[in-house]
Amino acid sequence: MNQEFLKYLEETLTKKEYELMLEEYQKKPVRSIRLNKITYDTFHKNLNMPLEPIKYDPEGYYLNDEEKYGTHPYHHLGAFYFQEPSAMGPVNMYQFKGDETVLDLCAAPGGKSTQILSRIPKGILYSNDPSKKRSQILFSNIERLGYQNCVVLNETPSRLASTFPGFFDVILVDAPCSGEGMMRKDEEAMAQWTRELPLACAKMDYEILKSADKMLKENGILIYSTCTFSKEEDEDIVSFLVNELDYEVLPANPLLKEFTKEASIKETLKFYPFTGKGEGQYMALLRKKRAEVSRVRYDKSKQSDELKIVIKFMKDNLKEIPKGDIKKIGNRYYLTVSNIDMSKLNVNTNGVELGEVIKGRFEPYHHFYKALGKYFKNILKLDVNDPRVLKYLVGEEIEAPLPNGYGVIETDGLYLGGFKATNGHLKNHYPKGLRNLK
Repeated sequence: MNQEFLKYLEETLTKKEYELMLEEYQKKPVRSIRLNKITYDTFHKNLNMPLEPIKYDPEGYYLNDEEKYGTHPYHHLGAFYFQEPSAMGPVNMYQFKGDETVLDLCAAPGGKSTQILSRIPKGILYSNDPSKKRSQILFSNIERLGYQNCVVLNETPSRLASTFPGFFDVILVDAPCSGEGMMRKDEEAMAQWTRELPLACAKMDYEILKSADKMLKENGILIYSTCTFSKEEDEDIVSFLVNELDYEVLPANPLLKEFTKEASIKETLKFYPFTGKGEGQYMALLRKKRAEVSRVRYDKSKQSDELKIVIKFMKDNLKEIPKGDIKKIGNRYYLTVSNIDMSKLNVNTNGVELGEVIKGRFEPYHHFYKALGKYFKNILKLDVNDPRVLKYLVGEEIEAPLPNGYGVIETDGLYLGGFKATNGHLKNHYPKGLRNLK
């Protein structure tokens, strides 16, 4: 273990806390999941994971084994998401109303974004990560869980601030940090830690938060979190928000207080492995008191002439056409959820990635099936234990007495993926990169 880091911990914790921390480092990390769009009873009946409820998250469960579940149909269906217990904390600091416009500024791989999406069925989430590769992983997770009310971006905070001044009701900044709370899970992070690292990370986080501040409405909510313990990245940042940018700290969720230690700033919380089952997290809930004028520009782009091909596909294969504007971005069509002009930004998806027109024919994408499955005329309902589900997940053709046309497989109210039916033979449309190995 990194002796410099251990000495740092000893300086910042009480003697008893330090001893408890050393004991925790000898234990294995705690695993946990969140259920998504499925009841516990249905899930448990078909996948008997040893689960224990997490008190502060309504969909969260400790997972008390080390089995691999990534190839199970429920994972492909988006019925659950692996998320570390302390990482579930920040989103639970705020009681969402359900219709907010939210920004998750540093979002990949998507745990907190999918948490937020489960809380805002009538709202919109703008989920961003500045890394191109990580933003693609972010979209893949949002797609797998079947959400449509989301814009996925690959941008720097400063460029976003130019497009969305004074626009958001809620912003989550889960800031890049020195990762002190993840040392038990990440031996490399512990080996690379130095006393200079928290200062370097804090310097970057000040700039991120200046951009976030420009995008938040007056009286808007800022959730600030890190997976580290350092005062420089935690309390010093909150002091800056309060003293320099005119924010106020709001009361923390009482349920979270049972599993955390109050930090040196009242109502901000630190989750340690010895205070709750999990790793490490700092979290603060703040309100912006200063006024901010919103000056966003709206998209006035014209519809593509190819749109009629997309509409024909929908009329032929769907029970009804979903509400929303269908727009072409690049060579792909989207059922959009945002009408903001984002032409100067790198947009991964705006709403549902429907597909593209190739040689005069519309080719639907996986997100179409996952997010809009309920609209299809052809729905093949299969039990999760039906052998055809496993055949489908390895890319094989399956059979079912369905009318010709495009359709989707449904299991326990969740949508697995698409197919094209021809005389009872269902051509597999499950993406090759997502299939289970035979």
